[in-house]
Amino acid sequence: MVEIYLIRHGETEWTKSRQHTGLTDITLTENGRSQAKALARRTKKLHFDKIYVSPLKRAFDTCALCGYQDVAEVSNHLLEWDYGDFEGKMSSEIHKKNPNWNIFIDGAPNGESTDDVTKRVDHFLGEIKKQKGTVALFSSGHISRAIAARWLEMPISFGKSLILSTASLSLLSHEHNNPAIKLWNDTSHLLPQN
Repeated sequence: MVEIYLIRHGETEWTKSRQHTGLTDITLTENGRSQAKALARRTKKLHFDKIYVSPLKRAFDTCALCGYQDVAEVSNHLLEWDYGDFEGKMSSEIHKKNPNWNIFIDGAPNGESTDDVTKRVDHFLGEIKKQKGTVALFSSGHISRAIAARWLEMPISFGKSLILSTASLSLLSHEHNNPAIKLWNDTSHLLPQN
């Protein structure tokens, strides 16, 4: 059975400021580049049979800094959630107009709905599940949380309960043939080296 490593990109200016970053093609900060290099030391110990990466710079550059740019396949399925009217906005701004808004429940006006993302993720996971071995996915936070929710056969809204830090490593696996999370939001590689 296939196992999937979810690898979130390193820090950007908008992750620092907590702005929703969907399709805006923003680059890594210097700290984000350092995070990706720390991630590289961690992933060097792992074996991936197949690697997919979002075409967005923040994910692609993280993948490249980990040393996989020549073997990774670019996939639009890994694009971050299209935030539409909420692109570049912080949740605090959005909540002034809609106090209960949550991307995993409400989707994004003039962007992707929860149904859109569910269909995109389900199609991609359907293709991934046909593979064997270990697959790495370099992408962004909300789409990775959506992938984890659907891997667990949960509704997309389950993603609201999953925290995912920049430059984190997670592992979707199985237990007794049931989809399971084996590792989640691991950032131990970002701790100062002894």
